[in-house]
Amino acid sequence: MAIDHPSKRFAGKVAVVTGSSADPSIGRACALRLAREGASVVLNGRDRTRLAATQRAFADEGLAVAAVAGSMEDEPTAGLLVGTARDTFGGVDLLVNTIGGARYRGPFEDMSQSQLLDTVTLNTWPTLSLIQEALRNGLADGGGAVVNISSGSPRKTTSSMVAYAAAKAGLNALTRTVAADLAPRGIRVNAVSPGLTRTTATATMWEQDGGRSAGAHLPTGRLTEAEDVAAAVAFLLSDDARQITGIVIDVDGGNHLVGGGWSPIP
Repeated sequence: MAIDHPSKRFAGKVAVVTGSSADPSIGRACALRLAREGASVVLNGRDRTRLAATQRAFADEGLAVAAVAGSMEDEPTAGLLVGTARDTFGGVDLLVNTIGGARYRGPFEDMSQSQLLDTVTLNTWPTLSLIQEALRNGLADGGGAVVNISSGSPRKTTSSMVAYAAAKAGLNALTRTVAADLAPRGIRVNAVSPGLTRTTATATMWEQDGGRSAGAHLPTGRLTEAEDVAAAVAFLLSDDARQITGIVIDVDGGNHLVGGGWSPIP
């Protein structure tokens, strides 16, 4: 049975959300929030079994959903996602880009050129390629909106995360520049910068005590949930944010307020 949501801000809209099959994950939380607020959503994930389970869970709520399995690092995937949105739901209006990660973890002295470029590519190219594909398939027709998932890492000096910090700084620059380029076409582009968030990918950093220790380091006193990030993403995609473009919003429990920011990685 569908769970009624008090707001249907996205009725008639079609969203593509990458990396949206794991539970919990930022991508899945964003997709669920958008679907419950009326959007038709195309899910994506590399694990076909997990993706199928997520699609069934959405459908069991009565939500409009389709799914495309595949890695966003593979060239055809962006086209398959946008094509599915177009063929199944009639177009594409909203994009949520969640793909990223710390491919290289270690000090700069030990890092090779390929390790740096690989990390930068993972955190930027899947986002850019999906935006390009959506533009070729009508993203601007009704005034689209894009949100990219960044990180607070560019403001920190965690030695082992130097490649990831550089990559997310690149994503932030890409977000601002693409926002400026697309604003005249009626498309808004923003980013959300989460701190440590309770997800499958970060489980080793919080699962031992349910996140209590990590949350204690934050001004708000609790660990960020994927749903907290999804709420900010939904706001930026909605008409409530129609005059907002080219910004990065921190959703980190106030971690950016603490000189240099706390990091779970020593």
